[in-house]
Amino acid sequence: MRWMWRVHKLFWNLSGGRLGKQIGDMRVLELVTTGHKTGEERSVLLYHLESPDGALVAGSNLGSDSDPAWVKNLRAEPRAIVRSEGHETEVQARFLEGDERKGAFRRFKDVYEDYQRYEDATNRQIPVVLLQPIDSH
Repeated sequence: MRWMWRVHKLFWNLSGGRLGKQIGDMRVLELVTTGHKTGEERSVLLYHLESPDGALVAGSNLGSDSDPAWVKNLRAEPRAIVRSEGHETEVQARFLEGDERKGAFRRFKDVYEDYQRYEDATNRQIPVVLLQPIDSH
């Protein structure tokens, strides 16, 4: 699966994000975070769902027992950049909790059944993050 994302990112980068913006029923965005150890820019392509307040992303890490690096980066520095549809937006990450998180994660499982498999494979609670655009006015 990881090699597929590497190839996907290559096409994404070569096309300026025009190719690979959707896989099946899932839309894709590029999340640019600040590395929590290095302070350097880190970029990852993620499935996302739209919400009225921004994009929702889930840190499934394919069911691994550890959070993906981008989650660790957002916990350390919640400001990030989202690139999608040829646009770049500065965002503030908010980790969802309780019923809000459960409802959002249910949406992921409804759209892409592998999220249930990821949840079953791990002992950790998969984080769901709302990437809220920061008003630049």
